[in-house]
Amino acid sequence: MAKKMKAWIKTIRQLFSSEELTRLARKVGFIQRQRSLTAEAFLTLCAWGDGSLACQSLQRLCADLALWHDCSLSNEGLNQRFTPRAVAFLKEVFFTLLMHQRPALSSITETYRACFTRLRILDSTSFLLPTDYGEDYQGSVSSGAKIQFEYELLSGTCLQLCVQQANDSDARFAYHTQHTILPNDLCIRDLGFFSLATLAEIDARGAYYITRLRSDIKVYIKQDGEWHEWDWESIGNRLGEGEAVEVEHVYIGHQRLYVPRLIFRRLTAEEWEKRLAYVRKKEKKKGKALSRQTLEQKKYHILLTNLPQESFDAQQVYEL
Repeated sequence: MAKKMKAWIKTIRQLFSSEELTRLARKVGFIQRQRSLTAEAFLTLCAWGDGSLACQSLQRLCADLALWHDCSLSNEGLNQRFTPRAVAFLKEVFFTLLMHQRPALSSITETYRACFTRLRILDSTSFLLPTDYGEDYQGSVSSGAKIQFEYELLSGTCLQLCVQQANDSDARFAYHTQHTILPNDLCIRDLGFFSLATLAEIDARGAYYITRLRSDIKVYIKQDGEWHEWDWESIGNRLGEGEAVEVEHVYIGHQRLYVPRLIFRRLTAEEWEKRLAYVRKKEKKKGKALSRQTLEQKKYHILLTNLPQESFDAQQVYEL
């Protein structure tokens, strides 16, 4: 524990100087005069990597502050520091971190500036809360909250940032924010946001998408006026590690939604080992094993996109 905390404090100091954190804290009024609780100590406490803040007592948190930051603070004194200004300070830190990343990303994004209005990456993260919050923040098992965040890579700006109940649907969130999509936007989404209706709306708005295909969604190919289910198993058996194949003009789901391109890639042994470990962890958590067919399908990356083939080949789409 001590080793991990020392590493975490070292990481914070590599990202921010003490002076910069103090400046951000003063900017939003979190720190107005010299106090024993510094901006660095508060950030370390709130952003500690094990996510245990909400589960710890004030007494334990005060003990951690004394141990790691030589900060003497009463339980009530710390409790009074969790205010809207503290939230504003953490937001400032978060957006400053995003700005720090922009120079490193500039060489990557320059390629896509001529192609897209915006390059949108939407993701979410969930975490448990004490049972006292159950009335306002419900999870699948206990109390929990979810943060929805959409980042625009070309400008380095935040498009969406909101807190929901942990059991709120990612796909529903994406559907209700689709009115913000502009022509030539590229929307990159993970499995949780998959929705046939949302894909259709993105396409109708003259925008683009890259998304993974859910394992329970069937893929069809139309030949000579007849529907045929896509045989991914036979194709997958012919692919070597890291190899990909592209299938054009497919239709997905019961609605037979048209998708211009499907990119089917076999994972490498290393990638499969990591994914399998993640799958086993999820199975253990849910107490339910995946079917053989679903597990076999997870050996592959299956991407759907409406990007024009003449502009982006399969490897470029996969890298995006």
